[in-house]
Amino acid sequence: MKKYLKVYYKETLLLLLILTSCLLNIKKAYLLNSYYNNYFEKELIWILIGIIFYVLIYKIKFKKLFKLRYILYSLNILMLIYVLIFSKDINGIKAWINIGPISFQPSELIKVTFPLVSIYFVRNKKYLINFILFLIPTILILIEPDTGNAILLFFIFIYILLNKKNKKYIFLFFLTVLLIGLSIITLFIYKPIIFEKLFNGSLYYRIKRLKSFNNNFQINNTLIGIGSAKLTPISMKKLLIYIPEGITDFAYAYFICNYGIIIGLMLVAIYFLFTSFILKRYKVKRYYYSKKLIGSFLVIFTVQESYNILMNIGLLPIMGIPLPFFSYGGSNIITYFILYALATKKISSIEDKDNNNYKNNSHKVLVDKNN
Repeated sequence: MKKYLKVYYKETLLLLLILTSCLLNIKKAYLLNSYYNNYFEKELIWILIGIIFYVLIYKIKFKKLFKLRYILYSLNILMLIYVLIFSKDINGIKAWINIGPISFQPSELIKVTFPLVSIYFVRNKKYLINFILFLIPTILILIEPDTGNAILLFFIFIYILLNKKNKKYIFLFFLTVLLIGLSIITLFIYKPIIFEKLFNGSLYYRIKRLKSFNNNFQINNTLIGIGSAKLTPISMKKLLIYIPEGITDFAYAYFICNYGIIIGLMLVAIYFLFTSFILKRYKVKRYYYSKKLIGSFLVIFTVQESYNILMNIGLLPIMGIPLPFFSYGGSNIITYFILYALATKKISSIEDKDNNNYKNNSHKVLVDKNN
């Protein structure tokens, strides 16, 4: 880990600032609801578990991890099927596996397991298999419905698919998505009853909510809360206005209410710097798997942080997309620590035998100079 800290000390410092801000925000969650009184301790435990996962993933050789990719992906799909059949319906969504007091969301973990299998098939030009591997979890996640994670999975799929040599496949994919999208929109507008039967009543009403996002109780209260916030932190004994989902989807807005606009803007700057440092690492990566894994992390991290912050200030529709490393939730925290471990771990050019260059380069192992 000393080598990691020597290379990634800037990113580590910024990540610690984000996690500290997260805990300080949740520390005041009791103002929202007495039910949140012990959520600070819960989030601290999730962060510690996430760090343990980070160390384990960072230490294990990529060759061993890569061999397990099909097993991990298959287990993830089975978990997605399990929640649809056996999990409890919470606010119209069936997305969590409950084990005693602990709950876990398999749709978060697919952001880890899908890139591991997808990168290999795109590398070997098996685009149809890659598309099927994308389609299966996407359909299952939409049925839950968890629109946010389905969209994030779509962005990962597009990024991994991007390649100068496969432009025609990308064109065909976008054409297919466009036709499917237009068909769904037509059904939603003109045949809503058929739409509900084909998909899901919850999904239908979630889309309706997206249409009227600028006239919504959640966003209205959030904007009033931000508008009432001071420039600097103030000692609050009670909320001026209730912030819905103030420690999850709208944690950033609640943070501004607690700690002021200036510190809220500083948090945005920290996210920007963290992303820019990871981007610099991405630009100098030489090897395919290393570059694609860190790129996948960058894609979903950038999409999530941008969407969540813009959603919190009323510029985008409300969707279940949490702020990475900041919104409360064990699944979100642990998934991002695993993704970050994959993005920062050392991956050689031929560390796994599935790499196309393995046979031709078995006499030497090139190691990424930036690790």
